Amino acid sequence: MKLVTALLFIFILGMIYSQQKLIPMESFYKHHFLKSSGKRSISTFYPQNESELNTHYINRDSSKQYFDFSELLYKHHLLELKTDVGQINIDPLINLARGRNNFDSTGYPLFRNTRGIYVEGQVYDKISFQFTFAENQARFQNYEREFMASRGELYFAAKKFLPDSSVYYLKDQLIGYSLQNAVVPGGSRTKPFKEYGLDYAYSSGVIRFALHPTFSIETGNNRNFIGSGYRSLLLSDNSFYAPKIRFNWKIHPKFEYQVLYQKNLNLYRKPLTKAVESNYESKFFALNYLTYKPSPSFSISLFSAGNQLLGDSTTYHPFILEQLIPFPFLQNDFSLGRSNVLNGISGLNLDYALKDIRIYGQVAVDQVDKVFLVANQLGFYWFDAFKIKNASVQLEWNQVPKNFYADANPKLAYSHYNLPTAHPKGNNFNEIFIKLYYEYKRLYLQGKTSIYLTQGGTNLQQFEATSIFNGLTFGKLDFGNTITGDYEFGWRFNKLYNGVIFLKYQGRSSVYYKIHQTYNCVWFGLRTTLNNEYFDF
Repeated sequence: MKLVTALLFIFILGMIYSQQKLIPMESFYKHHFLKSSGKRSISTFYPQNESELNTHYINRDSSKQYFDFSELLYKHHLLELKTDVGQINIDPLINLARGRNNFDSTGYPLFRNTRGIYVEGQVYDKISFQFTFAENQARFQNYEREFMASRGELYFAAKKFLPDSSVYYLKDQLIGYSLQNAVVPGGSRTKPFKEYGLDYAYSSGVIRFALHPTFSIETGNNRNFIGSGYRSLLLSDNSFYAPKIRFNWKIHPKFEYQVLYQKNLNLYRKPLTKAVESNYESKFFALNYLTYKPSPSFSISLFSAGNQLLGDSTTYHPFILEQLIPFPFLQNDFSLGRSNVLNGISGLNLDYALKDIRIYGQVAVDQVDKVFLVANQLGFYWFDAFKIKNASVQLEWNQVPKNFYADANPKLAYSHYNLPTAHPKGNNFNEIFIKLYYEYKRLYLQGKTSIYLTQGGTNLQQFEATSIFNGLTFGKLDFGNTITGDYEFGWRFNKLYNGVIFLKYQGRSSVYYKIHQTYNCVWFGLRTTLNNEYFDF
């Protein structure tokens, strides 16, 4: 509330200038952002600003309305405040959905109940901002609950064993800790709610200052994403919000340089505290991203990032100042060493735009136990596929080897809030991802399928085999496959805040030797979708 008050104060006074608004992270906006860029290779570090492309014009609703209610429903934000100084838009953030899983032995219906608020705005041409707050209650499918419970917070306890109901990963490192609660990907840590339900809340805010047409600063706790694909092997919006500051310098039409500093958390409660609740252990995260465009349609970006452990339950580690130097490769153990407290990855991001085709890819390198490992991504979009207007096809392949993003000390994994900060699956897999999309006026049809080849058995064994927190070791498991599907038909009544009424089928099937597990769920609901959620693991 204090943040909203401060923004309103700045808005009214008009003492500083601001830029256009930030584009929401949800894939609907990214899809139109990429499609409308045509033959241009645009910036691949999200969220992006509307000044990159005229997305407000692209996503407008030009239909003729004859009633005030339909005009508001289809073409406007719920509340719009506009003056010569700038504007503030306020929208509801909701997800009211019910689902039924025929294979759930509990017999309880699934549900999502999200109530919140979304605020965005700009002042003149130099500042833009977003603010989100949401309260949530939900009951997820069994495999989702098991995964979320395996990522819960860890409390120090004076005991030398773990109950079988805990998780497989980190067993050797968890001596003295007990696992509690759960963590929702894209949400936050939870508390129990009724039978098999979870209760959680989150808030985020970001302000972006354009100090010069070629230089901007973004500060807040919003999430980021690097790449043109559905997945990112470098930095994803899969985990929780984190305080950060991001610098963007457009050095030249061919060169762009970005730096990000962020505070990440391991959900280990420190054993000694004078507060009501113990603090979590923290990591400092630094990232450099240098983009070169040899032509308007092609870009290649050099990436390097890493975490340094600032302190654990018993030891404080001195800060490594060299990680603050905004120069490539000085963010991880590749150059600085200190692998006992510093760990990260480096890589390349490629983006090539044709008229209706966009080809993209990533290569990431991680040094694990003095051995270099390589992860790869290759994908493409086909817009207006088969010459059908507003139809698109996306095909993507991801390969991440065993132990990638991991470390002998699981607290140094490439993670935040006990969740991977790159691909949500973790490591030790091959994935084929397929997305089909068609839009006709306000109706849309979308299908997403992920096919994983990896190791596993039961759900928890699958999570163990792909976990980046297992300390580089886990037991012998069978090879098999997991297929996830998300197929949705809906009516999008408002593009500004992505308000939809939807009917969705969500399925998951895994086959590992003699262990076969299947989940089928049908959802129906109303939501405003502005952020991504990844449950296809």
